Amino acid sequence: MTTQQDLQNDPYRLAIVAAERLRAALAVHGLAIPSLRGGHPAVSTPMVELGGCSADVAEALAAVLERVDPA
Repeated sequence: MTTQQDLQNDPYRLAIVAAERLRAALAVHGLAIPSLRGGHPAVSTPMVELGGCSADVAEALAAVLERVDPA
């Protein structure tokens, strides 16, 4: 079991968890970015590689984000 402390000490693992969380959130809206994955850290900052997606997915993702209150 991965603890929050484990994640804080491992930027690569944190990036993987963040990518999986984003993948799940996109799936709720019927969206998928096939190349989404956790990447290697850049100067100790966890990085998620979003990669490419179809224009239809980009439009749908934009529509979902536009409906959300940014507050």
